[in-house]
Amino acid sequence: MDEKILGEIPLRSWRWLGVNDVKTSAQVEEQIIDVADGETKTLADVNLADENVARRIRISVGEGARVEFISADIGRGNYSADVEIDLRGDDSAADLQAVYFGDGNRRLDFNYVIRQRGKRTQATMNVRGALADKCDKIFRGTLDFQRGAKGSTGRELEEVLILSSGTRNRSVPLMLAQDDDVDGHHAVSIGRLDEEKIFYLMSRGLDTAQTRRLIVEAAFNPVVDRIPDENLRGALIDSLQRRLSNARD
Repeated sequence: MDEKILGEIPLRSWRWLGVNDVKTSAQVEEQIIDVADGETKTLADVNLADENVARRIRISVGEGARVEFISADIGRGNYSADVEIDLRGDDSAADLQAVYFGDGNRRLDFNYVIRQRGKRTQATMNVRGALADKCDKIFRGTLDFQRGAKGSTGRELEEVLILSSGTRNRSVPLMLAQDDDVDGHHAVSIGRLDEEKIFYLMSRGLDTAQTRRLIVEAAFNPVVDRIPDENLRGALIDSLQRRLSNARD
């Protein structure tokens, strides 16, 4: 099967920076979801697969409706996710919460877009990840305020923990605005584990692997706890703990 780019920022400048160059040969799984006017939906997308996975998800949100989208990638193969949430209705809202763990030689490619078209829409995008070994990851997160989105607000944050020196991380937070009466903020935090936290926890009797696992789990738990399926939450935590124990510095 030919390799292809699942999601990309259609700007030449970003191509020069190499943030559109992760390709996938996996069969693309597609979902189209409608959240009707006044409806509230919670959606969870969890990847624990051993093989390569590629997903394209489109969510349309009506007037006064709200969607909570929770994503967790703790798979073993390469993973590509292209998610677009369209806040088409006035007073609609989207809360996107995501976690990912990359280890080995995994290639991870995330393209998250929240498009705000209605008046007084609210968008939140919080993404937390940890990278180990030789994982290569690209994240593109876009808040897109369309013309007519007056009174809309948007918040975007990605936090990345670098656990190994051999990883490659590329993070691209992007905000587009075609209306001047909007309020948007975006930020990225990238760094290694806090040395003071490590020292404190190890002084309490934990070894290096246990300390690293505790810090990563603490960062992931606020998102993982939102997954409605208790069995799925347990399987995700078990996989994360095993993989963190084997991760190399």
